[in-house]
Amino acid sequence: MRKVNLLNRCTRLFLFCIVMLTQLCGLTTFVYDLKRERIYQSNTLRAYSIFVLVVLTATVMSNVYYMIIQEADLSPLIGYYVILVVRVQNLVYSGECVQLLNEMLRLVGQLQTMAKHPNIFRGRHLLLLVLALHTLVRSLIAAIDRDTRQNIILLLIPAVLMAFLLQITINICLFVVLIACYQELHLCTRRISNDVAKVRRAQPLDGVHLSVLVEQLRGLTEELIMLRSKVFHISRRLIKHFRFHWLCAMVHGLIPFVFITAIEQRDLYFMTTSALNIVFYFTIFEMLSWESRLSRSFWHFHLTNYQPSFDRTIDVLIHQEISEHIKISVYEITLDMKFLFRVLSISIFFIFVNTQSYWHRHR
Repeated sequence: MRKVNLLNRCTRLFLFCIVMLTQLCGLTTFVYDLKRERIYQSNTLRAYSIFVLVVLTATVMSNVYYMIIQEADLSPLIGYYVILVVRVQNLVYSGECVQLLNEMLRLVGQLQTMAKHPNIFRGRHLLLLVLALHTLVRSLIAAIDRDTRQNIILLLIPAVLMAFLLQITINICLFVVLIACYQELHLCTRRISNDVAKVRRAQPLDGVHLSVLVEQLRGLTEELIMLRSKVFHISRRLIKHFRFHWLCAMVHGLIPFVFITAIEQRDLYFMTTSALNIVFYFTIFEMLSWESRLSRSFWHFHLTNYQPSFDRTIDVLIHQEISEHIKISVYEITLDMKFLFRVLSISIFFIFVNTQSYWHRHR
């Protein structure tokens, strides 16, 4: 097997840094065991996560009390209530997340064995990860620049918001890994399909060599289908596990359009940032859905006039294959491009209504 190239080293290091950052923020409670090559929950990190959650909750409650005394508007804090709920839900279901991550690790190992190289990440995958981090930083800067109040919210924004954005970022990282797995499966499918085509174009072989070759192709095809099935089921379970997070991410992204008027420049920048974040999320969803589709070359795994038993075996395997592509759904709501256009239309409508209401009050 080939060595890990520089691009994959950088991608793995990037993912490692993201996980380390989530551990420092008390967001993730798992660590990787190099000897056993598995992920397990750390009691120390879990206690630290609970401590951070208590501190953040106390910070939010203190800020609410301060704003009540000042008779200020509490609507800007709705997003932080949503974020705290996500933190609690993430802590409660951390065990299920660890199980999914271990299954993904085993899946990636099996895929690397089949591909005969450990370099499953490409430049576009690293670019998506960098864009995810850029989205986090951009959202954090936009939120801090918009709020100029000199009170405890200056501590609230970096702590609570960054933890929430990191949770969304780690979800995106997992989706990028699934996209890389699907793309590597497409390459394996194309390679096996080319091998089958070479056998079909070759001169007739004797029975022994042909039987051995056909059996190897049949085994590789069966392994490929099993890997595709595993990736599909893990993707479905991962989407289901994080569906509440994505629902809260959509709510958090739409809150500015409901409560903010695009009058001042900082408000307009904040709303633009929220819209760009939502578009980026849906782009990741669409890429995962597109990559989960079957490769066309998969339907040509036949050895006509050579081995009828191979054709029958492939037909059986094809019918066992899951032809359904991945759909990112949150509580029966499919997050596709059609839904994105509806969300953006509603957002524009709220901007128009709030702006007209503002000018009507200040005439």
